[in-house]
Amino acid sequence: MAPRHKIRPRAPCPASKAFTLLELLVVVGVIALLAATSVPAIRSISRTNIVASGNRQMLDDLAYARQLAISGRRTVYVVFVPPTMRFHFDTVRKEVRNAAQQRQILRQMTNLVTGQYTAYALFSRRTVGDQPGRQNPRYLTPWKYLPDGIFVATNKFIDLGDEWVKEVDKRYSKQYTNRPLPYAYFPFPTATSPELRMPYIAFDPAGRVFYEERKYPAGKDQQDAWITLSRGSIFYPKNAQTRWAFDLSSPPDVVETPKGNRTDIRVNWLTGRAQAEEAKLK
Repeated sequence: MAPRHKIRPRAPCPASKAFTLLELLVVVGVIALLAATSVPAIRSISRTNIVASGNRQMLDDLAYARQLAISGRRTVYVVFVPPTMRFHFDTVRKEVRNAAQQRQILRQMTNLVTGQYTAYALFSRRTVGDQPGRQNPRYLTPWKYLPDGIFVATNKFIDLGDEWVKEVDKRYSKQYTNRPLPYAYFPFPTATSPELRMPYIAFDPAGRVFYEERKYPAGKDQQDAWITLSRGSIFYPKNAQTRWAFDLSSPPDVVETPKGNRTDIRVNWLTGRAQAEEAKLK
């Protein structure tokens, strides 16, 4: 008969000790403290990334416009949607007789209402192989938007009209970073639409900065093109009483956050190369 194995009883496991209420409160307090101290840092990093993204996008697109001007042996414009586009609705209604075409243009313009201060596109009046003296205007890119929270500084959209060169030499000789962009007429929002007076930066076939009618400022430093980007919010007025989602009777409200923050991008007049000249992040 096989011997029987004795089964030894297991020793009882010691009961695990639970958190006391005081210890739990300490853990919760530590978590809350870490969250409170890390959130501002995360927000700061996020804001810095947005600014850097906007700068990089603008620098890349300016370089692309210059490249297209050189490779296509033509003048290429970077045109910006101005805050005065609301007046263009009446122009389209008066000049475009075809009802279907008018509706299409107005719909496209409505989609660009939120592009005021933030949207731009590359444009050329000629293409490779065009007959001398003949124009074949076309947009080389779709309308592009700066990242949310980044916009072109409002002072860049002051239309000085035919006095642009005179005013630039007189009023902005020492504050050339603040001078408004030059304006010219471009079809908007498509190449076959009626023309709208819009601000621009342009490059000639050699890749240099170009001004319409060759109206160049007197000083060499003045001939550089400047674009200023700021961080903040844009509020577009709404009007529920019309079939349009926006109130087109007034321009949008722009709020810099913090006030005075800016990044100046300089386009060298001779080489056409752009660089972030100065960044002030307060």
